[in-house]
Amino acid sequence: MKQIIFLITLLVVTNALRAQQLTGKVTDALTGESIPGVNIYLPEIKKGVISQVDGYYELNFPRKGSYKVQFSFVGYDIVLRTVEVADQPVTFDVQLHPSVIETKEFVISSVYQSSQPEHPVEVIQFDAAQLNQSPEPTLMQSLSSIAGVSVISSGVGNSKPVIRGLSNNRVLVYSQGMPFDNQQWGDDHSLGLNGLGIDKVEVIKGPSSLLYGADAMGGVLHFVAEKPAPVKTIRAAVGSKYFSNTDGYANTFGIKATREHVRVGLYAGHVMHSDYKQSADIFDKDHLRVTNTRFNERALRANLGFITRPWVTDITYSFNQAAIGIPEEPSFQNLDKDVMLPYQLTTSNVISMENSFFFGDSKITLNVGFQNNDRKEFEDEHAHESAAVHGTHADEGPEYLKQQLVYSMQDTGALDLNLKTYNYDVKWFLPSFKKLDVVLGAQGKHQINRNKGEEILIPDADVMQAGVFSLFKYNLKKVNILSGIRYDVKSILTYDTDAPDHGAVDHVHEETVPVDRSFGAVNGSFGVTYQLDSTWLLRTNIATGFRAPNLAELTSNGVHHGALRYELGDPNLTTENNIELDLGIEMSSEHVSLVVSPFYNHINHFIYLNPQDSVVDGVQLFTYEQTDANLYGFEATLDIHPHVMHWLHFETQYAMVIGKKSDGSYLPRIPANNLLNTLKAELEDFKMIKKPYLSVALNTLFEQNQIDVYETPTLTYVLLNASVGAELMIGKQPLELNIGVTNLLDRKYFNHLSRLKQQGIYDMGRNVVVGLRIPIQVKG
Repeated sequence: MKQIIFLITLLVVTNALRAQQLTGKVTDALTGESIPGVNIYLPEIKKGVISQVDGYYELNFPRKGSYKVQFSFVGYDIVLRTVEVADQPVTFDVQLHPSVIETKEFVISSVYQSSQPEHPVEVIQFDAAQLNQSPEPTLMQSLSSIAGVSVISSGVGNSKPVIRGLSNNRVLVYSQGMPFDNQQWGDDHSLGLNGLGIDKVEVIKGPSSLLYGADAMGGVLHFVAEKPAPVKTIRAAVGSKYFSNTDGYANTFGIKATREHVRVGLYAGHVMHSDYKQSADIFDKDHLRVTNTRFNERALRANLGFITRPWVTDITYSFNQAAIGIPEEPSFQNLDKDVMLPYQLTTSNVISMENSFFFGDSKITLNVGFQNNDRKEFEDEHAHESAAVHGTHADEGPEYLKQQLVYSMQDTGALDLNLKTYNYDVKWFLPSFKKLDVVLGAQGKHQINRNKGEEILIPDADVMQAGVFSLFKYNLKKVNILSGIRYDVKSILTYDTDAPDHGAVDHVHEETVPVDRSFGAVNGSFGVTYQLDSTWLLRTNIATGFRAPNLAELTSNGVHHGALRYELGDPNLTTENNIELDLGIEMSSEHVSLVVSPFYNHINHFIYLNPQDSVVDGVQLFTYEQTDANLYGFEATLDIHPHVMHWLHFETQYAMVIGKKSDGSYLPRIPANNLLNTLKAELEDFKMIKKPYLSVALNTLFEQNQIDVYETPTLTYVLLNASVGAELMIGKQPLELNIGVTNLLDRKYFNHLSRLKQQGIYDMGRNVVVGLRIPIQVKG
């Protein structure tokens, strides 16, 4: 270990004597005045500086070569440029144009970290500023404001993403340079990530198997880490939010520092919520609060990075632990924040190392990581055992049901799953040949799933997955072509697992059949963007994806208490394959922007749960089956800034998706069509009040009667949301204050994708959120 530290220190010190340099001045394109505080950032090596009072900046590079540079400042167009850095200092002056239409940063989820017009499908960026202003209690619910993105929820603290009607293992979550996996096959298994230490979330809609492999057939949520502090600075922030509906709070703290060749960051968060309250308009006034929808979460994230001449590396560790109640029916009415039985406790520890090695005009990236995920479910019968151990009694009322095992990793739940995942991802960026860029890559993972509880929902298993791919990018003046091909193989080996004896029940086996299966697939993508002129952009992309059946679909044989059903898998299920056509039409002018994105997605061998007439262990039996399916629809977004009122911003977005099986019946869990209208006023500064804003949103979710046999229709409902905020200057110290209200009119409603709907439980009533964030900057 000492030798490794000495080697890194030697490389850093040596590199300091050999750095190349880019200097320049940033000015306003209209007035010619200098602009201080502009962020100049290199996404490839995650390094940045800010322009000085006179607009000048100075940025040192570890080596000569070609770099992508991003210049950004509030109220101006983002400038994205590629610069060539040589042995001698290079001067690069930049003019920024004032803009009321928001421009987007480099797309980090693209292998080439390209600009939006170069990408054949639109990539939505939901950044930290939007998250801070959002009145929603969780990150996933905040992301549901994006057209085409919805959530399956089991209460406030338990939600997971849906992209264009696809969810679970069909939507891949990417964080810390690798896919994140916390048993995503379960409807009641929450995302397991929050916004701590996150700069933005990039949402890719449609098959992305070419870059991400299996499970990315519906889309990708790419969590992009917070940018390091500008060179020679220390940045910190303390934040807190209060939620009136759940009497909840979310506290965060973060600090980061950067020197010329070293960067560090540390982030911590703590969240606690009581049971959420339904609208006061419901009939049963004595049961407004939905018992045991409370949840607690603790999170920690730390990173350390080095920049040397041939090598850039970032080491990140993250910890997340969430105790989430499993709601059954409203009973106890209180503001207690300790979870009650039954509940689930999930704990994730993730460590990753992201590396870039530079060799002349080529580059190799290597990401390796390890994830350890524990998922436990504690049930009512365990309360009596726990009460005996801890000296409490079941007849003392709800007190014995309070959390007694949370944050104790030694206790075993009724359902107790441990998943270890080892990941690797290597890419070789070949030297550019004229206008052609080529990337060769390989990705893989090894998963070890083990049971420690008395209930076995999925068996012990080992999963291996590997893939190789090549990607090609060709740039012309107005046309960009991005294409590639990939081959993957996945193997699943399970071990004998005895199932409980249920007697003679149709469809149910007495013992789970061991599985030893291998799956393979070839996938590809071909996309084109065409910039007609400075206003119009056309996109088209055709891509394939695949997904091998997961362990639950192959081997389930037991009651899934979180889902309230008996699930029975089929070891003979085959691979899902899909092909999707995406089109895009974009118009962007000084005061108006328009994006229309139609799609058609055909899936072979779609796996779904089919309800049976049998009842096992007191719950209905569901079996996993397959059929071909089609999903089609579009998203459209119109953004208007009136010429005479630049401070006013109007946005309307509409999303629809229709999902059908090959026999013409409808797929389950398809979100309702959604129309979201937002009016936002960004007002003038007034004395100590800076950047004030006022926003009103009208969210209409239309009737959903295109449903599967075990679903019920959902009526149309309209929600009114509002928010106001500003930056308050107390001397030289800014305070960011945001106040928001969701469901302002306290309407009672069912979200079609709420898993509590089947129990007659409404979604959250009015919720007032007060958020305060204090950024702290120290010059290093």
